[in-house]
Amino acid sequence: MHRICTFTLLTSTVAFGQLPSNTVVVTASRTLSVQPDQVVFGVTVNSGIGASLTSVLAALQPLGITAANFSGISTSTFSTGVVQMASVQWGFTLPVAFANMQTTVAALTSLQQSITQNNSGFTLSFSVGGTQVSQQLQQMQVCPLSQLLSDAQTQAEALAYVAGFKVGSVLAMSSSTSNATSNGDTSLGVLGVVSYVQSYTAPPVCSMTVKFSLAQ
Repeated sequence: MHRICTFTLLTSTVAFGQLPSNTVVVTASRTLSVQPDQVVFGVTVNSGIGASLTSVLAALQPLGITAANFSGISTSTFSTGVVQMASVQWGFTLPVAFANMQTTVAALTSLQQSITQNNSGFTLSFSVGGTQVSQQLQQMQVCPLSQLLSDAQTQAEALAYVAGFKVGSVLAMSSSTSNATSNGDTSLGVLGVVSYVQSYTAPPVCSMTVKFSLAQ
Protein backbone atom coordinates (compact mmCIF):
# COMPACT_ATOMS: atom_id res chain seq x y z
CA MET A 1 0.00 0.00 0.00
CA HIS A 2 1.41 3.35 -1.06
CA ARG A 3 1.63 5.65 1.90
CA ILE A 4 2.57 9.10 3.02
CA CYS A 5 3.85 9.12 6.60
CA THR A 6 4.37 12.10 8.86
CA PHE A 7 5.66 12.03 12.41
CA THR A 8 4.89 14.87 14.78
CA LEU A 9 6.25 15.40 18.27
CA LEU A 10 4.09 17.53 20.53
CA THR A 11 6.91 20.10 20.45
CA SER A 12 10.34 19.27 21.81
CA THR A 13 9.70 21.40 24.89
CA VAL A 14 6.69 19.33 25.89
CA ALA A 15 8.21 15.94 25.10
CA PHE A 16 11.60 16.40 26.68
CA GLY A 17 10.13 18.50 29.44
CA GLN A 18 8.50 15.24 30.51
CA LEU A 19 11.81 13.39 30.84
CA PRO A 20 11.90 13.74 34.64
CA SER A 21 8.74 11.62 34.63
CA ASN A 22 10.38 9.35 32.04
CA THR A 23 7.76 9.69 29.29
CA VAL A 24 7.67 10.82 25.67
CA VAL A 25 4.64 11.47 23.41
CA VAL A 26 4.71 10.91 19.66
CA THR A 27 2.05 11.25 16.94
CA ALA A 28 2.29 9.20 13.73
CA SER A 29 0.01 9.73 10.71
CA ARG A 30 -0.65 8.00 7.41
CA THR A 31 -2.66 9.19 4.44
CA LEU A 32 -4.52 6.20 3.04
CA SER A 33 -4.07 5.57 -0.66
CA VAL A 34 -7.59 5.13 -2.06
CA GLN A 35 -8.37 4.98 -5.78
CA PRO A 36 -11.21 7.37 -6.82
CA ASP A 37 -14.44 5.66 -7.80
CA GLN A 38 -16.48 8.69 -8.95
CA VAL A 39 -16.20 11.31 -11.68
CA VAL A 40 -17.43 14.78 -10.72
CA PHE A 41 -19.34 16.83 -13.29
CA GLY A 42 -19.58 20.58 -12.95
CA VAL A 43 -23.03 21.78 -14.08
CA THR A 44 -23.76 25.48 -14.66
CA VAL A 45 -27.15 27.04 -15.33
CA ASN A 46 -27.24 30.60 -16.68
CA SER A 47 -30.35 32.60 -15.86
CA GLY A 48 -31.70 36.11 -15.58
CA ILE A 49 -31.26 38.05 -12.37
CA GLY A 50 -34.81 37.26 -11.24
CA ALA A 51 -34.45 33.48 -11.15
CA SER A 52 -34.49 31.58 -7.85
CA LEU A 53 -32.69 28.45 -6.70
CA THR A 54 -36.06 26.69 -6.55
CA SER A 55 -36.79 27.37 -10.23
CA VAL A 56 -33.30 26.31 -11.27
CA LEU A 57 -33.58 23.05 -9.30
CA ALA A 58 -36.93 22.37 -10.95
CA ALA A 59 -35.25 22.63 -14.35
CA LEU A 60 -32.52 20.23 -13.23
CA GLN A 61 -34.91 17.69 -11.74
CA PRO A 62 -34.39 15.15 -14.60
CA LEU A 63 -30.75 14.83 -13.49
CA GLY A 64 -31.64 14.19 -9.87
CA ILE A 65 -29.80 17.34 -8.80
CA THR A 66 -30.98 18.80 -5.48
CA ALA A 67 -29.93 21.63 -3.16
CA ALA A 68 -27.27 19.27 -1.75
CA ASN A 69 -25.45 19.50 -5.12
CA PHE A 70 -25.37 23.30 -5.09
CA SER A 71 -21.79 24.58 -5.13
CA GLY A 72 -22.01 28.33 -5.72
CA ILE A 73 -23.48 31.34 -7.45
CA SER A 74 -21.89 34.22 -9.34
CA THR A 75 -23.04 37.11 -11.50
CA SER A 76 -21.81 38.80 -14.65
CA THR A 77 -22.83 41.84 -16.64
CA PHE A 78 -22.94 42.52 -20.37
CA SER A 79 -23.98 45.43 -22.53
CA THR A 80 -26.61 45.37 -25.26
CA GLY A 81 -25.35 48.68 -26.59
CA VAL A 82 -28.10 50.60 -24.84
CA VAL A 83 -28.34 49.20 -21.33
CA GLN A 84 -26.30 46.90 -19.14
CA MET A 85 -27.81 43.48 -18.42
CA ALA A 86 -26.95 41.01 -15.71
CA SER A 87 -26.97 37.23 -15.70
CA VAL A 88 -26.55 34.70 -12.91
CA GLN A 89 -24.50 31.51 -13.04
CA TRP A 90 -25.73 28.73 -10.73
CA GLY A 91 -23.10 26.08 -10.07
CA PHE A 92 -23.68 22.46 -9.11
CA THR A 93 -21.48 19.38 -8.67
CA LEU A 94 -22.76 16.01 -9.80
CA PRO A 95 -20.67 13.01 -8.66
CA VAL A 96 -21.44 9.72 -10.41
CA ALA A 97 -19.83 6.29 -10.49
CA PHE A 98 -17.41 5.65 -13.34
CA ALA A 99 -19.78 3.03 -14.72
CA ASN A 100 -22.54 5.66 -15.09
CA MET A 101 -20.41 8.29 -16.83
CA GLN A 102 -21.69 7.74 -20.38
CA THR A 103 -25.31 7.61 -19.25
CA THR A 104 -24.85 10.88 -17.34
CA VAL A 105 -23.26 12.62 -20.36
CA ALA A 106 -26.25 11.58 -22.48
CA ALA A 107 -28.69 12.90 -19.87
CA LEU A 108 -26.80 16.20 -19.55
CA THR A 109 -26.68 16.64 -23.32
CA SER A 110 -30.40 15.95 -23.63
CA LEU A 111 -31.29 18.44 -20.89
CA GLN A 112 -28.91 21.00 -22.38
CA GLN A 113 -30.98 20.95 -25.56
CA SER A 114 -34.45 20.78 -24.00
CA ILE A 115 -33.86 23.47 -21.36
CA THR A 116 -33.27 26.03 -24.14
CA GLN A 117 -36.15 24.81 -26.29
CA ASN A 118 -38.55 25.20 -23.37
CA ASN A 119 -38.05 28.98 -23.46
CA SER A 120 -37.32 28.94 -19.75
CA GLY A 121 -34.70 31.66 -20.01
CA PHE A 122 -32.08 29.14 -18.83
CA THR A 123 -29.05 27.74 -20.60
CA LEU A 124 -27.01 24.81 -19.35
CA SER A 125 -23.35 23.90 -19.69
CA PHE A 126 -21.33 21.12 -18.11
CA SER A 127 -17.80 19.80 -17.85
CA VAL A 128 -15.83 17.13 -16.02
CA GLY A 129 -14.35 18.69 -12.89
CA GLY A 130 -12.24 15.74 -11.74
CA THR A 131 -12.56 12.56 -9.74
CA GLN A 132 -13.10 11.78 -6.09
CA VAL A 133 -13.50 8.99 -3.56
CA SER A 134 -17.11 8.37 -2.61
CA GLN A 135 -18.23 8.59 0.99
CA GLN A 136 -19.16 4.91 0.89
CA LEU A 137 -15.66 3.87 -0.17
CA GLN A 138 -14.06 6.14 2.42
CA GLN A 139 -16.12 4.58 5.19
CA MET A 140 -14.88 1.13 4.16
CA GLN A 141 -11.24 2.06 4.76
CA VAL A 142 -9.56 0.65 7.88
CA CYS A 143 -6.67 2.44 9.57
CA PRO A 144 -3.50 0.27 9.88
CA LEU A 145 -3.24 0.63 13.66
CA SER A 146 -0.41 -1.87 14.09
CA GLN A 147 1.64 -0.07 11.46
CA LEU A 148 0.91 3.31 13.05
CA LEU A 149 2.08 1.96 16.41
CA SER A 150 5.27 0.71 14.75
CA ASP A 151 5.80 4.13 13.17
CA ALA A 152 5.36 5.83 16.54
CA GLN A 153 7.74 3.35 18.19
CA THR A 154 10.43 4.03 15.60
CA GLN A 155 10.11 7.79 15.99
CA ALA A 156 10.10 7.59 19.80
CA GLU A 157 13.23 5.45 19.77
CA ALA A 158 15.04 8.00 17.60
CA LEU A 159 14.07 10.87 19.92
CA ALA A 160 14.88 8.95 23.08
CA TYR A 161 18.30 7.94 21.73
CA VAL A 162 19.26 11.59 21.24
CA ALA A 163 18.43 12.29 24.90
CA GLY A 164 20.24 9.18 26.15
CA PHE A 165 17.14 7.14 26.98
CA LYS A 166 15.55 3.90 25.82
CA VAL A 167 11.88 3.46 24.97
CA GLY A 168 9.90 1.29 27.35
CA SER A 169 6.26 0.23 27.43
CA VAL A 170 3.20 2.01 26.02
CA LEU A 171 1.45 4.00 28.72
CA ALA A 172 -1.42 5.44 26.67
CA MET A 173 -2.56 5.75 23.08
CA SER A 174 -5.38 7.25 21.03
CA SER A 175 -6.22 7.17 17.34
CA SER A 176 -8.37 9.21 14.98
CA THR A 177 -9.42 9.35 11.34
CA SER A 178 -10.09 12.57 9.48
CA ASN A 179 -11.13 13.49 5.96
CA ALA A 180 -9.31 16.67 5.09
CA THR A 181 -10.92 18.98 2.54
CA SER A 182 -9.43 21.51 0.24
CA ASN A 183 -10.34 25.09 1.11
CA GLY A 184 -13.35 26.58 -0.63
CA ASP A 185 -13.08 29.94 -2.36
CA THR A 186 -15.43 32.71 -1.29
CA SER A 187 -15.74 35.94 -3.27
CA LEU A 188 -18.17 38.82 -3.82
CA GLY A 189 -20.03 38.76 -7.11
CA VAL A 190 -20.56 41.76 -9.42
CA LEU A 191 -23.97 42.50 -7.93
CA GLY A 192 -22.91 41.80 -4.38
CA VAL A 193 -23.93 38.14 -4.50
CA VAL A 194 -21.62 35.86 -2.54
CA SER A 195 -20.08 33.10 -4.63
CA TYR A 196 -18.83 29.98 -2.89
CA VAL A 197 -16.91 27.21 -4.65
CA GLN A 198 -17.43 23.84 -3.01
CA SER A 199 -14.42 21.95 -1.70
CA TYR A 200 -13.62 18.31 -2.38
CA THR A 201 -12.98 15.58 0.14
CA ALA A 202 -9.39 14.30 0.29
CA PRO A 203 -8.33 10.72 1.15
CA PRO A 204 -8.67 9.73 4.83
CA VAL A 205 -5.80 10.50 7.21
CA CYS A 206 -5.22 8.09 10.12
CA SER A 207 -3.36 9.32 13.20
CA MET A 208 -2.18 7.70 16.41
CA THR A 209 -0.77 9.46 19.46
CA VAL A 210 1.25 7.22 21.79
CA LYS A 211 2.79 7.90 25.20
CA PHE A 212 5.84 5.76 25.96
CA SER A 213 7.75 5.26 29.17
CA LEU A 214 11.50 5.90 29.06
CA ALA A 215 14.43 4.22 30.79
CA GLN A 216 18.13 5.01 30.96
